[in-house]
Amino acid sequence: MDDCCTIDEKLYSRLFKAFGDKSRLKIIALLASKEMTVNDIAKAVGLSQPTVSRHLGILKDANLVVDRRDKQRVFYTLKKDSVQTCCTGFCDCLEIKEVTGKKEDNKK
Repeated sequence: MDDCCTIDEKLYSRLFKAFGDKSRLKIIALLASKEMTVNDIAKAVGLSQPTVSRHLGILKDANLVVDRRDKQRVFYTLKKDSVQTCCTGFCDCLEIKEVTGKKEDNKK
């Protein structure tokens, strides 16, 4: 690999593993708008509490969610800055500056 494009493979493997599951994507989407408990998340996504806890562990390991204790309840919040840093950092590393949806006009 060239020196101009050094990717932190360990970091991005952990991040893309976190993004690579549809249940975790649902959890990320839920947490983007508000903090929630494991039981609230489980009810919203239709998964068991232990399954949601396992998914949250993966998201925490990737530094995408943070938890906050309030007596016996634990609330989870999405770390939006971490999501943005992941996406922009990866694109910057690959030197992808802008993606446009424009199609070339083949008609002449």
